[in-house]
Amino acid sequence: MNYARVEAFTDAVIAIIMTIMILEFKTPESPQWTAILADAPYLFAYLISFLFIGVAWFNHHYMFALATRLTKKIYWINNAWLFTMSLIPSLPLGRDDF
Repeated sequence: MNYARVEAFTDAVIAIIMTIMILEFKTPESPQWTAILADAPYLFAYLISFLFIGVAWFNHHYMFALATRLTKKIYWINNAWLFTMSLIPSLPLGRDDF
């Protein structure tokens, strides 16, 4: 298997995951600070999720740099990892959960 193809596919999936996370934002009801601060827990959860995905993406590239062979097993483990990463944006962290 080709490293570049697997890395490019992984980068694309992670970019889509991060895009879906930002699409979950709702516009505040009013332009006052109180309305913006009402969304602070949601914004904090978004920040933590974004950082988690960013660190995982960096570590993923580091692991690929150290790998000497890319086997089918590694390919399927990578797909399972991407699946678990895709679950992060769908966690129930809406306004009503705080």
